[in-house]
Amino acid sequence: MTSFLGFFLIYNFYILILLVTGLIFKKIFLKNKVDNLTLGEIGIFGFVFIYLFVTIFHFFLPITITFSLIFYLLCIIIFLFEFKNISNFIRANINKYIIFVYLLGFLTAVTNNLHDDWQLYQLPIINYMQHFKIIFGFISLNDYYGQGHSFYELMSIFQLPFLKNTSLYLLPVIFVIFFLSHVLIEIKKTDDKGKLYLFFIIALILLRFSRSKEFGTDLPVICLLFIIQIYVLNFIRKPNSELLFKIGVFFTFAVFLKIYAALAILYLFFLFKKRNFRFFFDLFKINRLSFFIIFLILFSFSKNIITSGCFFYQLKNMCLDKNVASWSIGNKVANERHIFTSASSKGWKAYVRTEKPKKFVSAEEYLELSKFNYFKYLSKDAIFDRLIITLLICFIFIIFHIKNLKKNESNKIFNSNSVIMFGSLFAVIIWLLKIPNVRYGGYAYVPFFIFMTFFYYYDLKKLNKKFISVFISLCLIFFTTKNLDRIYDEVSTDKSLNYPFSNYKNIKYKTTNIQNVKINVPLNQLWCGNIPMLCSSGDYLITNVISKNSYIFLLSKEKDMIKFINRTAYYDTVVENYIEK
Repeated sequence: MTSFLGFFLIYNFYILILLVTGLIFKKIFLKNKVDNLTLGEIGIFGFVFIYLFVTIFHFFLPITITFSLIFYLLCIIIFLFEFKNISNFIRANINKYIIFVYLLGFLTAVTNNLHDDWQLYQLPIINYMQHFKIIFGFISLNDYYGQGHSFYELMSIFQLPFLKNTSLYLLPVIFVIFFLSHVLIEIKKTDDKGKLYLFFIIALILLRFSRSKEFGTDLPVICLLFIIQIYVLNFIRKPNSELLFKIGVFFTFAVFLKIYAALAILYLFFLFKKRNFRFFFDLFKINRLSFFIIFLILFSFSKNIITSGCFFYQLKNMCLDKNVASWSIGNKVANERHIFTSASSKGWKAYVRTEKPKKFVSAEEYLELSKFNYFKYLSKDAIFDRLIITLLICFIFIIFHIKNLKKNESNKIFNSNSVIMFGSLFAVIIWLLKIPNVRYGGYAYVPFFIFMTFFYYYDLKKLNKKFISVFISLCLIFFTTKNLDRIYDEVSTDKSLNYPFSNYKNIKYKTTNIQNVKINVPLNQLWCGNIPMLCSSGDYLITNVISKNSYIFLLSKEKDMIKFINRTAYYDTVVENYIEK
């Protein structure tokens, strides 16, 4: 019981820190511009502000426990000085529904079941941030470290004395709680069409993301995509430049969390309409918020180039040549990983499991043989079931409103609704052709296109409130009972005294010494988990280490990194499918 109470207090402490930093962001960058930010928006702006704060300081020093304590102290001092304003803001923005979401968030956060990738890159990145300042060529330790995991970088500052990193997985849950809080406020402001889409979002999250172990980087990015969609709809209803700047901040943050968020740029085609064109130029006005966006872009690109030698790793031809930057992972490696990711998102693993080929089929070979029929194998993947569930929820919401529909007689080819519909269509087409995995933005891109098409052809006379009440109630019952059952099972099997704090298993490792820099390598598995940094997934990956002006440069050979990618390919498609070689 004591550990539960401690976990709950930390949950509230993290929320407070994020609200304080969000209000700092508002005071500095949105002063006299936006006075009606919701509680959820403030919290998410807090995440963005902390990300930039951590990124900048990590260029010069590690995010140690001392650094974290100083950060907490500053936040607490600001909270005390602004106590009246902060407490008034919270009281003015909180209601019984937000309190209920806050309690549901804690319910799903209570778990000792970690995300599947905690050993692969999540905890290793956090440990690296806390023990080393930025390292040139950090990606050479394990190329998964460079695949857009900035959320775990900002999580590194939330370590606590004695507890260390055992409570960090509260943060993705808190992000989603802030998002849902914003959605609840938006429901009161928008029209019935907007309400229908917002209630769909709530239902989707309750039904599809009932376990916090699923709250990796992808869910915060999906939430950011949903927020951008909400802002776009709000802009169509009431154009203003403040919405565009908020879109700019969240879009930039989302892209540097996961590159697939870049497809959301297609939603902004409506800015090129004559009526909206003046707002396009507002984006280039020099003000505090535009400077923040510029800093966000510059420091994020700089971080990417230093850690990997690439502007965006995994994209083709986005890396510096090794002759220019010796620490760069190189375009050959990046292109190899791009092929791997593309094959994985198009059913490669399902192909190996169902077809059971006699010899190993590489990612490149799979893409060639499934060039025109990868949906056949993608449909056999468990991830495809998640897309079906998402589509099913969409159509349930639409079907139960058929009686309340009226054919839209005033459709114009080039009105804002049609531009949004076509923009969302292009986003879905690119998604289907390039990364047709629902976790790579599909949860947001596909439903938005369906609802925008629906709204283009039909007007919604009124919301079916009875259906909404019943369906959301069923979703809440499902979400609550599933989490209560899970907690009961976990408490029954976990005999440790620190539940629900994370328990990171100890992993055996060996240590190699290269130019007086220690590199740890796991002995009985591929991933580093909680092994002290620096930790590499193979003793052959780092060929040389250079120390210069207190900075570490990790050098690797392209052939060794490609060997590692091929090794992970075999592990992902064969070992995890229990198929004998």
